[in-house]
Amino acid sequence: MNAPVRAAGGGRKNKQQTQGSSSITRIAPPDQLRDELAVKMWKQQSNILIKRGCMEPEDAPILMAYCNAFSLMIEADEMISRDGVTSPTADGIKKHPAIAVRNDSVSQMARLGSLLGLDPLSRTRFMGGGKKEPGETGNEFDEFD
Repeated sequence: MNAPVRAAGGGRKNKQQTQGSSSITRIAPPDQLRDELAVKMWKQQSNILIKRGCMEPEDAPILMAYCNAFSLMIEADEMISRDGVTSPTADGIKKHPAIAVRNDSVSQMARLGSLLGLDPLSRTRFMGGGKKEPGETGNEFDEFD
């Protein structure tokens, strides 16, 4: 007779994390932000992260890259809107180069935003997920914390 096999992490509870407190209450936008849009994004996102209690000084370079990527994405979108999706070249019509810039910026924002907890999945991971509803009992694996 075979022993039952249990999946790794099966039945693991998601511990409810209380909102921590950041060691900082404000952080000034760095000079390396590329424009006013990046500065505006910095102020908005740093305030959100500080309120959640998950912004520390060592996170500043990641947030700076995130804000600059956002600004670059918006600039590329404006170029595409103004010039069109295609652009004429000596070899014919090709996809506008700003499309690649926009796609790279979006990818960079997704990666960096995840590190900072700015997307729904990573935010759940940072803030604690899997809350039980009132009256919900658990399952047979709850004892295996």
